[in-house]
Amino acid sequence: MISLDVTTSIWLTGLLSVVLGAAIGSIATYLVVARHGRTRKLQDELDHLKERFTDYRDQVTQHFMRTSELVQEMTQSYRAVYEHLASGAQNLCGGQLETSHKNDASASALASDGTDTPELTDEHMETDVMTGDMPRISDLDIKADAKIKQPVQH
Repeated sequence: MISLDVTTSIWLTGLLSVVLGAAIGSIATYLVVARHGRTRKLQDELDHLKERFTDYRDQVTQHFMRTSELVQEMTQSYRAVYEHLASGAQNLCGGQLETSHKNDASASALASDGTDTPELTDEHMETDVMTGDMPRISDLDIKADAKIKQPVQH
């Protein structure tokens, strides 16, 4: 057997401690680096997902802004059509506009003798609830105008 003196055993213990320390340090470094690699991978994935979410949110914002613009344009188009119809009704009907609800009394008077045409005043003009301020032409006005324009038969 090999005899170990005190100096050799100190050197051998020191060398063994260094080797054992290096092995433990290598294992610890490997675990920390591997863990850091997984952490780095997860952080990269999180950053990628955040970027995708931000892009998606921007797309949704742009979509709804464009939708708002289109609805506003549609509203303006409807308003232009309404104004066109209202002015056309005013111009084409010569101010003889009314609704059927307020002119029931005039309609019964016209139907009774067929000779009187009701005088249209502001009370005969009413706005339609569904279309806003656009006046309607009643059947009474059309019948009254037709009777006035027909030649008198003797």
